[in-house]
Amino acid sequence: MYLRAALLSSACGLAFLGFSGDARAQQTGTDDEAASEDIIIVRATRTEIPAFSYPGQVSVIDQETLELVDPYSLETLLRQIPGVEAGGGPRRTGQTLTIRGQSRENVTLLLDGARQNFNSAHDGIFFVDPALLSSVESVRGPASALYGSGASGGVIAFETADAGDLLVEGQSFGARATAGYRSVDEEFSVSGAVYGVNGPLDALAYLSRRDSGDISLGSGNELPADDQSVSGLFKLGLDAAPGVRLEGSWQALRAEATEPNNGQGNNPTGQLNPLVDKDITTDTFRLSGAIAPAGTVLDLNVTLFQSTSIVEETETVGGRVVDRELESRGIRADQRFEFGLGPAEAALTVGGEIYEDEQSGFDSTAPGNVRGGVPDASTRFSGLFAQLEVTAHQPFGLPGEVVLLPGIRLDDYESESALAGGNSDNATSGRFGVSYAPNDTLLLFANWAEAFRAPSVNEIYLDGTHFSLPHPVLGAPTFISNRFIANPALRPESTETLEIGAGLAFDGTFRPGDRLEIKGSWFETQAADLINLSVDFNFDPTCFAPPFLPCSAGTTNSANVSSATLTGYEIQLDYESGAFGLTAALSATDGENDATGAPVGSLTPARLFVDGRWRLEDYRLVLGARAEIAGAFDKTAMAAEERDGYATLDLYARWQPGETSPVTLSAGIDNAFDVDYARVFAGTSEAGRSVRIGVSWSGGR
Repeated sequence: MYLRAALLSSACGLAFLGFSGDARAQQTGTDDEAASEDIIIVRATRTEIPAFSYPGQVSVIDQETLELVDPYSLETLLRQIPGVEAGGGPRRTGQTLTIRGQSRENVTLLLDGARQNFNSAHDGIFFVDPALLSSVESVRGPASALYGSGASGGVIAFETADAGDLLVEGQSFGARATAGYRSVDEEFSVSGAVYGVNGPLDALAYLSRRDSGDISLGSGNELPADDQSVSGLFKLGLDAAPGVRLEGSWQALRAEATEPNNGQGNNPTGQLNPLVDKDITTDTFRLSGAIAPAGTVLDLNVTLFQSTSIVEETETVGGRVVDRELESRGIRADQRFEFGLGPAEAALTVGGEIYEDEQSGFDSTAPGNVRGGVPDASTRFSGLFAQLEVTAHQPFGLPGEVVLLPGIRLDDYESESALAGGNSDNATSGRFGVSYAPNDTLLLFANWAEAFRAPSVNEIYLDGTHFSLPHPVLGAPTFISNRFIANPALRPESTETLEIGAGLAFDGTFRPGDRLEIKGSWFETQAADLINLSVDFNFDPTCFAPPFLPCSAGTTNSANVSSATLTGYEIQLDYESGAFGLTAALSATDGENDATGAPVGSLTPARLFVDGRWRLEDYRLVLGARAEIAGAFDKTAMAAEERDGYATLDLYARWQPGETSPVTLSAGIDNAFDVDYARVFAGTSEAGRSVRIGVSWSGGR
C-alpha cells in the first residue's frame, strides 16, 4: 500500500519535471505572456476579488475542469478541494460532506444562490447532476458573518451554466449533446442542451439522464445500487436595461434507486437494513436581480428561492413506506457601496435574509405514521449583515498593499413542532480578516471569526424509533427498539476560529511565462455547546427475567457538549506553464473534547490530492492524471470506524479530431490500480477500477 503511494508520488514528481520540460515545445504564447488569469471569487466576500488575494482559503472548480474529469457524484466533484471530505460510500444517494471537521449541519450549500438545506443521516444531502454545473466555489472557515447559521464550517456554492457560458463568440444560438459509459456500474448517461440569445433575452434548456446498476467495489464485492435519474435545468435571463439583469431558473431531478435503507451501508440485512425502492424528487425555483445602473449608487442583488427535496422509500419485502420532505423558501438582498476612505479604496456590503425550512416525515407502520428521527417541524431564520472591504496601497509608508475585511451579522431563529415546546434564540457573528502583500510574490494573512449554528429540528424534536434489533433472549422475530428522546432545551453551537497563513506567487519560475502559486494556512476552532447525538445503548433488567417483556434497548438524544477544539491545516498549489498545468492540495483535521480528550468532530486523516494535465495543442489532445493519497485514520473512539491509508490514481484524456470538428471524445480510467479502500464516514469500500468513455457534440450559429 505505502510502496504504491511512494510510487504514485514519484510518478507525479517525474510527470511534473517531464511535462515542464516538454511544455517548452508546446507553449504557443509569448514568453512574457501570463500563464493564466486571476481566478475571481464572489461568494467569500459578496464582491469580486482574486482568490489568491483573499485573506483565507477558497477554491474554484472551473468549467474546463468539470468537462475534463466528468464527475458523476458529490465525492468525485469535490475531491480536489482541501479540507472538504465527501463521504458516505460510492452510492450517490448516500453521500454527505464535512468541512474542516464540521459536519453537514455546519456547511451552507448554495445552488445559484438558493439555499439547499436538505439533510439526512443516510439519504444523501444534495441531488444535482454535475453535468448541469459550470463552476463550484468553496469557502473554508467560518462564514456566519455573511451567511448566518450553518456556515461555521464554510460555504460551497454551485453555479449552473447559462447561455453565455456555452455560446462561442459570434454565436447567437447553440446546441450540444453528450453520451457516456462507465464500466464500474455499467452506467449510461446522455444529455442535451439548447441555448441562445435574442437581443436582451437569453435562454437555456438542459436535460440529462443517468442509468446505472450495482457498483463493483475494490474489495471484489458488488454493492446493490440500481440507480436511474433524470435532471433538468431551464434558465431565462433578461437584460432589462443597462446595468439591470433579471434571471429565473428551475432545476429539477427525478431519481429512482433500489438499495438498502441506509444508503451509506453495505449489503441489505433483513429488517435491520432492508432493501428499498427509493424515489427522490428535488425542485429549486429561483428569481434573481442584479441592479447596478451606471451613474447611480445602486449595486443591488436580490435572490428569491424555493427548494423542495423529497426522499420516499418503499421496502421491497413488506411494503413499508417511509418518507422525508423538506421545503425551504426565502429571500436575500444585499447592496454594495464603493467609496474612498482617505487614500484607501473601500466597499461596504449591507444586506438581509429571511428563510424558512419546513419538514415532514411519514412511516406507514408507525403509530400515527410518525417516522423516527424525522419530526414534523419548522424553523424560521432572519438576519442582517454588513461587511467592509478596505484596500490600502503603501499603508504607513510600507511597500505593497493591505486588505481589511471586517464584518458582522445579527441572526434570529425560532423552531416549533407539535411534538415539544418551541426553541428560539439570537446570535451575533463577527469576523475580521487582514492580508498584507508587500510585493507581488508574498502574501501574509490572518482571520478571526465567530460563528454559530442553530440546532436543527431533527436534533431538537427527535422522536420515534432510532433502531431495532432482535430481543437478547427471545431473539427474532421479537424485536426491541432504541428510541429517540426530544430535547427542546438545546442551545445553539458557537465557535471562534483563528486562522493564519501565507501565500507565494512566482512568475517565470521554471521558464518564461509560467505561474506558480502556493497558499497555506493553519487554523484552530474553539467550539462551545457542541450538539452531540448520544446513544445510551442499555437493555432493561426486565429483558432478562420472565416473561422477558417489556424490553427496550435504551434511548438516543441530542445534548450540548461543553467545549471542544478543532485544529488543522490546508496547503494548495497551482502551477501553469503554457501546455502544462498542475494542482495539488494537502489537508488534515484533528479535534478533541476539551474535558475528556476524546476525539470529536467529523475528522479526517492527512490527504494529498494531485492533478496534472498536459495540453498537446498541435494534436488537440489533453492528457491528465489525478492521484489521491491518504494516511491511516485512527481519530475515533470506535475501532470499527478506523481506516487504513490508501493511494489511488485516475487517468483521463480528451481529444478533438479536427480543428473545426464539433465532436470531442473523452476517456478515462478511475482507480486504475483497483485499490480496495474506504473513506471515513462510509460503511463500505469505494468503487473499484472503472473505464469510462464519452462523446460530445456542439454546434451553433
